Amino acid sequence: MNNVKFLKAILLVLLLINLATLSFIWFTKPPKPNLQGSAKGFFAHELAFSAKQEQQFEALQIAFEEQREELRQDIKEKNDIYFDLLQNPKVDSSSVKNAAGEIINIKEKEELALFYHFQKVRALCNDSQKQKFDKIIKEAARMMGPGRPEGQRPPPPGMMDNQGPPPTE
Repeated sequence: MNNVKFLKAILLVLLLINLATLSFIWFTKPPKPNLQGSAKGFFAHELAFSAKQEQQFEALQIAFEEQREELRQDIKEKNDIYFDLLQNPKVDSSSVKNAAGEIINIKEKEELALFYHFQKVRALCNDSQKQKFDKIIKEAARMMGPGRPEGQRPPPPGMMDNQGPPPTE
């Protein structure tokens, strides 16, 4: 009888520990990073924007993000169409190339949108800020490049080398 009480007590203690652990994990989730403000913060800090420049930059950033989101949706739709072609065993290569070409055209629009966005940002700068801008633009472009959520940096050089498709047997 004593063993049964002891086992019940151990079981109760383990249950309480599990509940405490789950509660701790549930209620102390770290906040999600605010990736929306990272480019603004980066430019404001690095270029020392005035309040007026920050407002102008924020308006440019909002317009750019809207444009980029539209392009992402277009790419998603075109990718769905592209991979739906796999369901047709008799698909011809011209259909595949056309579908891939549509995706490439949208990606080109993404690259051009990024370039023109940065061109507008540079136009906001005074002469000393333009010199600093010219030095940091490549890092900023990597942070905001197409296909990446803002603030997400690409992998370090060399990490993507030799990672082609898996070998076929």
